[in-house]
Amino acid sequence: MAEDVPFGVLLRRLRLAADLTLEQLAEASGVTDRAISDMERGVSRSPRVRTVEAVADGLKVTADERAALFAAARAGRRPTAPTTAGGLPLPREVADFTGRAGELAQVSAWTTGAHEHAPAPVVVISGAPGVGKTSLAVQAARSWPADARLFVDLRGLDARPLAPATVLGRLIRAVSAEQIAVPREVDEAAALWHTLIRGRRLVVVLDNAMTETQVRPVLPPSGPTVVLVTSRRALSGLEGVRRLRLDALPEDDAVRLLAAILDEQAAPESLRRLAELCVNVPLALRIAGNRLLSRPGWTLDDLVTRLAAEEQRLDALTAGDLEIKAAFTLSYQQLSPVAQRVFRRLALVPGPSTGVELASVLAEETVPATEQALDELVEVSLLEQRPDGRLEFHDLLRLYAGRELDREEDAAARTAAIRRRDTWLLDTVVRAGRFFEPESPAPPAAPALLAGPQSEAQAGDWLRREAENWLPALRQAARDGDDQRVIDVAESLHWFSDGWPTWPHWVNVFTLSSRAAERLGDDRLRAAHLGYLAWVHIVCLNQPEKALEHARLALGCAERSGDERQIGWTLYYVGWALSRQELWTEVLGHAQAAVAHFRAAGDREGLPNSLLLQALAVQAIGPADDAITLFDGAIAAVTDPATAPPEHIALFIEAVARSFLTVIEIGAQRWESALGRVTESVAVAERLDHPSYPLLTALSQRAQVYAHLGDTAQAAHDLQTVRDLLARMGVRAPNSPALRERLAEVERLTGR
Repeated sequence: MAEDVPFGVLLRRLRLAADLTLEQLAEASGVTDRAISDMERGVSRSPRVRTVEAVADGLKVTADERAALFAAARAGRRPTAPTTAGGLPLPREVADFTGRAGELAQVSAWTTGAHEHAPAPVVVISGAPGVGKTSLAVQAARSWPADARLFVDLRGLDARPLAPATVLGRLIRAVSAEQIAVPREVDEAAALWHTLIRGRRLVVVLDNAMTETQVRPVLPPSGPTVVLVTSRRALSGLEGVRRLRLDALPEDDAVRLLAAILDEQAAPESLRRLAELCVNVPLALRIAGNRLLSRPGWTLDDLVTRLAAEEQRLDALTAGDLEIKAAFTLSYQQLSPVAQRVFRRLALVPGPSTGVELASVLAEETVPATEQALDELVEVSLLEQRPDGRLEFHDLLRLYAGRELDREEDAAARTAAIRRRDTWLLDTVVRAGRFFEPESPAPPAAPALLAGPQSEAQAGDWLRREAENWLPALRQAARDGDDQRVIDVAESLHWFSDGWPTWPHWVNVFTLSSRAAERLGDDRLRAAHLGYLAWVHIVCLNQPEKALEHARLALGCAERSGDERQIGWTLYYVGWALSRQELWTEVLGHAQAAVAHFRAAGDREGLPNSLLLQALAVQAIGPADDAITLFDGAIAAVTDPATAPPEHIALFIEAVARSFLTVIEIGAQRWESALGRVTESVAVAERLDHPSYPLLTALSQRAQVYAHLGDTAQAAHDLQTVRDLLARMGVRAPNSPALRERLAEVERLTGR
């Protein structure tokens, strides 16, 4: 009997020759049937001498057969040279692999130090089609010291992905020094695989996984073997693994990859533009580079021109058998019908991201069903969820979704979805904006499935989050000539805009509404919306000359309408614009006239604002102390229940008035009196829902007062609080020159 026959194979031959089942041999030898099975399958290749003797006795073998059994057992105990795993080699190395240093370092950190008694490191690399998951895994595998490197394409995007038993069979045969029978049962094959790799330093790349069940049996419970899994899916069911989400390349790396593919000097601006059109996705970059190389008559700018046309971009990103839309199709075809419809209709989202509610409106599905579909899209990496919960995809996926929408749905369905989208967006804007209107009752409840904002805080959050979507809907309403709709939306946002002056698009909103009012021929509406536009140029854009132009036009409209309230407001806007040009005598006249009209109209919001403007004019004209009574009058107007506006408006005006009273005391160097004034100012500012700017002013003033009173510790404390508040606001340096000068003075006086 040949000596090179493995022990397990020989044992099985002898058992079958003796016509014994596993159970019968176990009974005859006293060795368990499981132990005999492990020996036959090669799981146990070097049994103990006593075990071999017992099995030989049970088989009643001849002397030669007994000797052969012992020889085979001794051979199984001899160490074998490490296999090179030639049957499952890594793919060819990408010569121009670029970037990903941070990701490679992260994988290295997770896998370094793997040893026999620690859990085996497993890294799941997921991401959208074409981001280079396989290339990264292969690069990481090559850089990790190993006795062998194995690569298995799990074919997760095929109609029939590899079965777990097939995956295990390929791996077992790759690491076995001899031909071995692979068990058909997945559990038994997994046990054999884990036994064969015990203590061995291997790197196993499981590429393109479809499900956790393909991967889980391969994962060793412990030891130095490293497993790298790539998948378009998150494979969130896998436990105890490290996860790396791969995104598109950073812009500079994308440009470097293009330069490496083209292997020539090219204008950085053209490379950057080409990378932008490919959304920095490695597959798209590689296709673009290869296509350019295969067209000697083309220049880089020729390809940029072709890709710039959205309707041609997906077709243009094709080079031989590489096709970006084919990569997307493989994922799209695996989606459920509902997820496919949600994905297609997300192409109709006007802005770069969406929330669940808008997706639900577009898809005509309930919110729970839409959430499930969106989760499916995130799982297969056709959609990305940002840390703030918003959902987005890059431009190439958006174009692909739009193409599928055009292919699978008729024009009537698309038009209906757009109409439904814009109606919901603008209806919700109006409803949300009403939470900020003075003395406005709470808006009626929305339909249960799309409840929308239910409080002022929720309304503010929604208006900010969805601005990128409702503003295009508003523009479309203006293009469609729906002027009253434009007016209603802009009017609902008037009071909300006061709390979000940093948004750069208020000029668009109120320009649209001013033009709509003009087309409607309504002077009262024109006065109101030209006034809002003047506010934009004063507060948001710091363009007082332009603001004055709009405010004077608004005043003419208001006077023609005869509306006392609008006349008061337009006078106030004219005075406010003049104050930014320091034309204080003219400011005073307009402010006094505004006060009279607001008193006549009983306007609780306009009156304290115009009183404040009047006081500022008197303070500027001088002497400043003459303004103290006027500032106190403004405070009285907002604190007297008979004349007070809603609390959030009253508190803001009171905080501003008290800060100017503090300025007067500081200017006169009445430091003790200034401390009393500023203490009241801080207390009021802290009561505001959005206290940032008034509180910055009050705290910086108090720091200044403390510094002049010699209390450097308190001054330094307030100074640090101001810095912390600026940091929370994301502001490196304040915009206000007065605030900058005040902070510089405190720093000088305190030595901080």
